Amino acid sequence: MNQAAAARIIVAPLSTRVAVISDVHGNRHALEAVLEALTADQPDELWCLGDLVGYGPQPNECCSAVAARADLCLAGNHDLVVLGSLSIHDFAGDAAAAARWTQSVLEAGAHDFLAGLESSARRDGV
Repeated sequence: MNQAAAARIIVAPLSTRVAVISDVHGNRHALEAVLEALTADQPDELWCLGDLVGYGPQPNECCSAVAARADLCLAGNHDLVVLGSLSIHDFAGDAAAAARWTQSVLEAGAHDFLAGLESSARRDGV
């Protein structure tokens, strides 16, 4: 296609603005900062691509905040290890220690939320 023909192609405006977050890893302060910034931008949807837990000290609060705000949330490998769906032996050092600690502090509501997540999804052709 030549440049003149390409210039005549009209691209339809996006119908939905999506904000995408991932790798929260129990860091409530960073999550709150991102969610606050999104309040100003007002996306149509919020998608979380997983790893709500692991490393950070507030996995329960992060699960609760994302459960309340996300239109779509996937399970990441850290989430799956904490649930026991993936072997903790696949993690080394700090990641394994963080997963064990998270398992010890994860509340029933956060556990249930994570347990209900899928590892993949399709949404509006994506």
